Amino acid sequence: MGDETDSENRLNRRLNISFDVSLSEQKGKTINVSATGAYLEIITDNIDAFAPGAVIPLQIAAIGSNERTLNLSGEGLIIRGDIKETSSAGNRLCIAVKFTEKLNVNTDPS
Repeated sequence: MGDETDSENRLNRRLNISFDVSLSEQKGKTINVSATGAYLEIITDNIDAFAPGAVIPLQIAAIGSNERTLNLSGEGLIIRGDIKETSSAGNRLCIAVKFTEKLNVNTDPS
């Protein structure tokens, strides 16, 4: 298991930025993002759906220039998952996702 702060072994620079994410009928947010993957936080009751090895569809909503929303969509391979907290609202789960292909980019006009 790798250290999240170990940037020496990273191929791409990670940006510590929060974007809204939709994946497998769940909502979440990014903790950090790179060209090849992301570290995400979600609240879920279905931990098994986010087990390492699963491939999930995802959409990241990022604010671009002129306040347009950039929608980045594609699939991600779950590399690892960590339960951070359990509550009546569900499990707060952080997952590392490697994009399986280049993400599609669409814009929503403001």
